[in-house]
Amino acid sequence: MGFELKALLAWLAIAFGIAAPLPEFLGGMIVGLAAAYASMLFTPPESRMTVWSSLFAGLVVCMIAAIAHPQLPFGVDAWPLQLVLALAGASSRWIGGCLTSFGKGAVARAGKLPSEFRLPGGKD
Repeated sequence: MGFELKALLAWLAIAFGIAAPLPEFLGGMIVGLAAAYASMLFTPPESRMTVWSSLFAGLVVCMIAAIAHPQLPFGVDAWPLQLVLALAGASSRWIGGCLTSFGKGAVARAGKLPSEFRLPGGKD
């Protein structure tokens, strides 16, 4: 890996607020994406996400876990970054599913708002 690529990756990590050393971060991201792929393989085929959506969800959840790693509660901040990213990648499928179901419920509730909106003191 050339100096320019290392500098670019370090700049991107710093821009996201990740203060971990670059080899730890990149190793953790690879382990996290592998865990996301493995969790996709171990789910039943009828509820399985596609490969690219599983890897994208793993990437997003691992990035959020890497950003939050120094501030995680219950002593998790003392764990190695690679372990935290592996757990985040493995749980990304369920985190993505929870966010999707929450979003669908929010859209359904927001669709009812215009018809149910009443001004205070207005007639029913």
